[in-house]
Amino acid sequence: MKIKLAFLITALSFIGVFAQNDSDNRTDLGLSIQVYPAGLIPTLNLEKYLNENTSLLFRAGLNIVDRQDFSDFNDTEEGTGYGGTVGYRKHYPAGKGKFIAGLNLDVWSLSIDWTDTVGGDAFISGSTYTLVVQPWLEGGYFLPIKNTKSQIGLTLGFGREINVIVNGDEVEQGFIASASLQWLFSL
Repeated sequence: MKIKLAFLITALSFIGVFAQNDSDNRTDLGLSIQVYPAGLIPTLNLEKYLNENTSLLFRAGLNIVDRQDFSDFNDTEEGTGYGGTVGYRKHYPAGKGKFIAGLNLDVWSLSIDWTDTVGGDAFISGSTYTLVVQPWLEGGYFLPIKNTKSQIGLTLGFGREINVIVNGDEVEQGFIASASLQWLFSL
C-alpha cells in the first residue's frame, strides 16, 4: 500500500508540474485504452510538447491482467494493479495528421492470483505481488478531429515485461506486443 501511495503522489506531482501551460509549448490531456494478449490498460494521459516535433508522455492507469494459459509457471494468472508511463515521442507531420515514434518506460504494481494443477483434479493456488518494469517502443498515427482541439490516434507497441520485485511464487514475464487507441485534447 505504501508503494502505491508513493507512486500516486509522485505521478500527480509530475502531472502538476507539466500540466502548467506555457505560451511556447502545447499540452495535451487525454484517455487511452491499450490492449495486449494478456490484458487491458486504461489510462489518463498527459503529453507535454518540448517543441513542435518532440513531446514527453505521462500516463497513469490500471493494468488488468488475464494471462489465461500464457504462463510457463501457472495454469492461470489474473490480477490488477496501478502504475504509469514516462515516455518520449517524436512527431512527423504526414497528410492531415502525424506519425509518432516513441520510447516508453512503464512501472506497474501488480497483485496476481494464480492457480496450478498438481495432478488429476488437484490444484494449488496463491497470490503474488510483483513490481513490473516494462520498456517498450511505440509507433502510430494521429488525426485531428475536425472543428475541435482534439485528435485521435492508434499506436502499436512492442516491449518486455520484467518482474523486478516478486513477493510470492514466480509469475510470467516476457516480451509483449500491444495496440492502443488514444484521444487527446489540446489545453
